[in-house]
Amino acid sequence: MMFPFDVDPDWYDRYWMTDRPLPRRRSFSRSLTRFAVVVVLMAGGGAALSHFYPDHGAAHYQSWEQE
Repeated sequence: MMFPFDVDPDWYDRYWMTDRPLPRRRSFSRSLTRFAVVVVLMAGGGAALSHFYPDHGAAHYQSWEQE
């Protein structure tokens, strides 16, 4: 006995020659939840950036940026 477990001689045909499984459709609520999480993370990141790097008026702009 070469292997300590049983080897199925037809595993290749069963694994590769079967039809592809149909893709599972995600529900609308799950997609909406994922979208909401992305929006919250982006808004939170923007809020954190504006909190830690506040705008101090036009003093930080280059001369060509002032209008």
